[in-house]
Parts: sequence; C-alpha cells; structure tokens
Amino acid sequence: MAGNFYQRLIDKYEPMTEAAFLTLVSVRKPIKSDDIPQKIADLTHNKLQLGLGTLFTNLHAMTKDYLMTERVDADEVHIYEITGSGEALLTAERERLKLLVDIIENEDLKAD
Repeated sequence: MAGNFYQRLIDKYEPMTEAAFLTLVSVRKPIKSDDIPQKIADLTHNKLQLGLGTLFTNLHAMTKDYLMTERVDADEVHIYEITGSGEALLTAERERLKLLVDIIENEDLKAD
C-alpha cells in the first residue's frame, strides 16, 4: 500500500520542476518560511531564485500532498519540514537526474 502511495506521488511530480525540486530540498531540515528564499539562493550559489508566488504555491501543494509538514509556532512563524514521502520523491528524482547525467557523459556531450 505504501509503495502504491509513493508511486502515485512520483507519477504526479516527476519530472520535477526546478522550483518544486528546490522547494523540497530546502525543507530537508526544519526551516522558517522566511528563510527558504535564502536557502535556495545558497543551494544554487545565487544563480536561481523563486518568486514568492511560486514558492508559496509549491509549499501549499506539497504540504497538501504530505511531502512536507507545516507547523506554526507561538509567534505565528510557519516552519516546514520534509516527510518520508518527500524523501522518497527526492530519491526517485535523484535517480532520474542521474540517468540524464549518465547520458551526457556516455554521449560525450560537452559544453561549448
């Protein structure tokens, strides 16, 4: 049953958009919503940013799909953290991306 649930999530989210991927990676440890844009900037060496609309759309959808949890502390600060389902999705996406990297290497595709 759990495998079927994970497969449905994988089918829904794969291939992951960059925004979805970065959002999910950024919540692998508990993080305040206000800190997520900086976490994404750090992960991408300031090369990618998400608009707040995109970020909060992803946070809402992924919380609804049980890929992460959301809690609100006493100061009304929203804190997000990945779930086991979210980790399973990241594992599947890692394998998909690894396949693409292997193709690049095997076909000797070099940047110009």
